[in-house]
Amino acid sequence: MDMHLSTDMRRAYALAVRRRALTAEVVADELGLDASEADRVIAGLVELRLLQQDAGGDLFAAVAPDSAQLRLLGPLVREISVMQEKADRIRADLGSLLPVYWDEVESAAGQIEVVRDLDVVLTLIEEFSARATTEVLTSQPGGGRPVKQLETALTFAQELLERGVRMRTLYQHTAQFHQGTAAYVEHVAPLGGEVRTTASGFPRMLVFDRRVAVLALKGHPEGALVLRNENVIDVLVDTFERTWVGARPFPLSYSKGQIVHVSSEVKDTIMRLLVVGESDKKIAARVGLSLRTCQRHIADLMQEIGARNRLHAGYLLHEQLAKSDAGGVT
Repeated sequence: MDMHLSTDMRRAYALAVRRRALTAEVVADELGLDASEADRVIAGLVELRLLQQDAGGDLFAAVAPDSAQLRLLGPLVREISVMQEKADRIRADLGSLLPVYWDEVESAAGQIEVVRDLDVVLTLIEEFSARATTEVLTSQPGGGRPVKQLETALTFAQELLERGVRMRTLYQHTAQFHQGTAAYVEHVAPLGGEVRTTASGFPRMLVFDRRVAVLALKGHPEGALVLRNENVIDVLVDTFERTWVGARPFPLSYSKGQIVHVSSEVKDTIMRLLVVGESDKKIAARVGLSLRTCQRHIADLMQEIGARNRLHAGYLLHEQLAKSDAGGVT
């Protein structure tokens, strides 16, 4: 269905509003169209619910645009609602299997270790760092890190880099504007430390020589999950590498163009997360913003596209992203 409102259709609609009702012959005469063109214009306006045909089938009356919009979008909005409910159900059903999965995985002989004590976590990281010989991968989502953590991380990085161990770190774009994080990068970059940023989210983790990984423990900010299963670590490393390829080097100086580009990428990520129905809290975590700042961005975005609510915003953004993605295909 072609929903494009052509110039002739606009003119014919204005004519219908003035005359209250019209026929295809009147459209042809008034607008200088031939019979087939007039029929196409009438059919297009009927399809857009802007004209309503009388019982006899010859006269067409104008319908108010807001009424036409409700009649046209109603089924689409209901369809989106049904699809959203289906997506939520699938997410809940599959998510309910995670405890089963982890219970089974954790039973594997020593390959997964849950550590809930921060001092033990730090001791393990020091031990793994001391044993590392080739590479350490680290990803730190959520924007800038606390100063105390950065001081510990700097000591950790200097020791590794001075031993010739390659170290790559991922942050989110928002970390670029955190003074402490920027200072950390200024220290490690001359030593060979590689740091990049991206708009999207990723897991918080450390991977040592691709043999052992330390991940954040959900629900326990001071705990960690220690993995030694090579298959699981391969997946984590693959995720890191895919994100790394699309990330940008952490800038040591700033330009207006670079700031605009970062803002655009963050906005695009928020749009895509809104489309799939993520909550404000999850979106904020994924892009590395505070919940309040993220909600302000979402409100501005909804106002910009003229969305009445989150469901309407999801529909409008889906259409916008579809057109954008289609335009990028060559």
